[in-house]
Amino acid sequence: MPNVPRRVVQCDKVGNDLREFNSAKEAALSLGFATSNAINRAARHGHCAFGYRWRYADMPLYIKPEGTPGKSRAIVAIAENGAEETFPSISEASRKLGIGLTAIEGALLRGCEAKGYHFRYEGEPLAKSYKHERHRRKVVAIDDGDRIVAEYPSAMECAKSLGVIEAAVYRCLREKDSKAKCKGHRLRYKGEYTTEE
Repeated sequence: MPNVPRRVVQCDKVGNDLREFNSAKEAALSLGFATSNAINRAARHGHCAFGYRWRYADMPLYIKPEGTPGKSRAIVAIAENGAEETFPSISEASRKLGIGLTAIEGALLRGCEAKGYHFRYEGEPLAKSYKHERHRRKVVAIDDGDRIVAEYPSAMECAKSLGVIEAAVYRCLREKDSKAKCKGHRLRYKGEYTTEE
């Protein structure tokens, strides 16, 4: 027997019904998201997804029992203009800002941005981004006279500056032929370049 999708109801933060959808997938698409996992999780466990509470149409809104031990920690949302706002938990920040729980958790863990906000736990600094900090290597651009004409903090910044895709920069960096160029420049990792090439 085929798996029939369950109807879901979108609710505001106090639990009032707003709209009903034929499925969690339809609800996610109407909000501009590709996956419905967060909505299904929210309907089952009483979480917030995409800034709303959710329930299945054939069930009441899930309310956590009183006295349930919580692991919530206060978090600080930092807007692009530097303004900070403190929330008692990730779920409260998700409801107020309309950002998914998973996106906020990822931003807290990796120090990256989620919909224009950076997040940190109250009393702690922003997390260092493992993706953008630990593995960055400086890149230098070399002209035909073997002079370094530019230095970039990473291959990504080099690609942006030269107006090419990152793959083109990495291809040039890996190329064994010392004459390989990208936008008229030879590219090398700083520290690996010697003038005897």
